[in-house]
Amino acid sequence: MSDIIIVLLVIFLLSIGYIFRKPEIKKTKTVFNAEYYRGLNYLLSNEEDKALKIFTALIEVDSSTIETHLALGGLYRRRGEFDKAILIHQNLLSRPTLEQELKNQANYELARDFFSAGLYDRSEKIFKDLSENKTYRQSSLEYLLLIYELMKDWDKAIDFAKSLGVEKYNGTSVDALVAQYHCEKSDMYLSASEIDRAIAISKKALKINPKCIRANIQLAENNINNDMQLSIEYYLEIIQQDIRFGFFVITKILDIAKKLDDQNFTNNIIDKITQNTQLGFLPEIYIYLHHQNNQESAEFYASKYDKHNDVNRFIVSLTKMQLLSSDEETPLTSKISESFNQLSTNHLGYICSNCGYKSKTLNWNCPSCNKWESIVPNSLIDILDNKSETINV
Repeated sequence: MSDIIIVLLVIFLLSIGYIFRKPEIKKTKTVFNAEYYRGLNYLLSNEEDKALKIFTALIEVDSSTIETHLALGGLYRRRGEFDKAILIHQNLLSRPTLEQELKNQANYELARDFFSAGLYDRSEKIFKDLSENKTYRQSSLEYLLLIYELMKDWDKAIDFAKSLGVEKYNGTSVDALVAQYHCEKSDMYLSASEIDRAIAISKKALKINPKCIRANIQLAENNINNDMQLSIEYYLEIIQQDIRFGFFVITKILDIAKKLDDQNFTNNIIDKITQNTQLGFLPEIYIYLHHQNNQESAEFYASKYDKHNDVNRFIVSLTKMQLLSSDEETPLTSKISESFNQLSTNHLGYICSNCGYKSKTLNWNCPSCNKWESIVPNSLIDILDNKSETINV
């Protein structure tokens, strides 16, 4: 059912209700009903602009008719005609006899109009006022925080989050939110080539929330040119924070290790990593050891996982087959290697643990559900276990 039909039904039902209620002044009621029907006729004739003028010109607005105005305003907002939605809701608010609760309702819808139109400063002012009202407090606070995020006013977002006076907000700890906002500031400093300030802010984020993976990633990336070993240490911290980032971290560490050209240091790092039995088999480590002519170490590493579940055994076999196909290519090994590469390319990525949104890029704020810190790497084991489907680029 289209929006316009829904609004027509609302208007029709409310008009009937208005006709049959006890009239206060018969003449006023007759004029009101005539105008309402004229507006309906314009809507049925797809002359919405004329209908808009009539509905906004109606003088009498009370609890029995305000829903009609709000429904029409909501229709225009959903259709992207924000100027018309704003006009309707401002017209409601101009009525001196409008009850306070109805005024709050109209103000809330007007704030949503401004928000949808990108007029965040005007929306912010109304939501701030409504946040003092118990009925609209929660929704207004959510909008305010979202406004600061969309405006990228991270200082304001930080101050606002701290002022909430709660440990958790919408299921996310306030410390985690504040740390993420500091990480956003760090990225801004990095974009301005202010690396020292970026590093300082990332450290501050980590102090606020020691579990902040993003801060450690920033510190690892921003130190890579000056101190590669320090960069690796930051990456290693991430494994302790969240084991699901294991594959992501290993890839980064091995890339740095190749630049260091220090075999002993790299082997020590790999030993430290492989001691964590929760990580599971990581193809990158096996391939690295294989290409470093350390086949004995590679096989020893693989043997620890050959006895695990079927998925681990399958990944070990695929990894070995991929390497074999590059050395002794046959139609069979070539096909297996191609399938392995296609599986990795098409499905390896990131997934939101809150709404299931999938992406090939790591977002710290889910584009789908707007949840912070909910997106994690989707490992090959997860893919084979869960058969992931659509991935967004």
